[in-house]
Amino acid sequence: MNLKRFIIILKALLCWTFACNSQLCAQNKILLLNGKIIEAESYSLGDVFLNYKRPGDSRTAPRLIDRYDVFSIQRSDSTEEVIYVPADSLDYSIEEARLYIKGEQLANQYYKRPSVKWSSAAVGLSSSLLNFYALPVPMIYSLVLGRFNPKNLQVPEEYNYLKDNEAFTTGYKKAGRNIKIQQSLKWGYFSLGLGIAGFLIFK
Repeated sequence: MNLKRFIIILKALLCWTFACNSQLCAQNKILLLNGKIIEAESYSLGDVFLNYKRPGDSRTAPRLIDRYDVFSIQRSDSTEEVIYVPADSLDYSIEEARLYIKGEQLANQYYKRPSVKWSSAAVGLSSSLLNFYALPVPMIYSLVLGRFNPKNLQVPEEYNYLKDNEAFTTGYKKAGRNIKIQQSLKWGYFSLGLGIAGFLIFK
């Protein structure tokens, strides 16, 4: 293969890759009210459910999600279809809901509480002394932790201006509480299992 032919093939591959990334391989993105994003090859919106198919999905039946859990759909052509509709005057407006979701997303991405892991692990390990009666202890501890909002909103500097926005902070704090609960359950029951296993081995 001569150099000229190689360059032509390389250019064709680059053009194909760019087209795939920008258009042909573009997917619809379903944005949920909890901040999560689902990629969909195709979708159909009904009165109760949103039916969708994931890229490369081998199942024949469509996947279902409650339409009231969906905020919007970013179509593959870069347009947006907003699904969320405020139920009454007490609900967030569309723009407030956007900020609420942004708060959840930034909390899931940046909120860190190493102390939750270590304290939950300590609680789980110490409660293993109660043997199988200790099973509810890590759960109770995680629920207690989940009652307290994050004191420090850990976000990149460019989002500091949102820290005074009620919708944003509410979404951030909700996600932060959930993160603490999940981490506490994980580390609490992991250390509890280790403690009980160690107790049974050395008994």
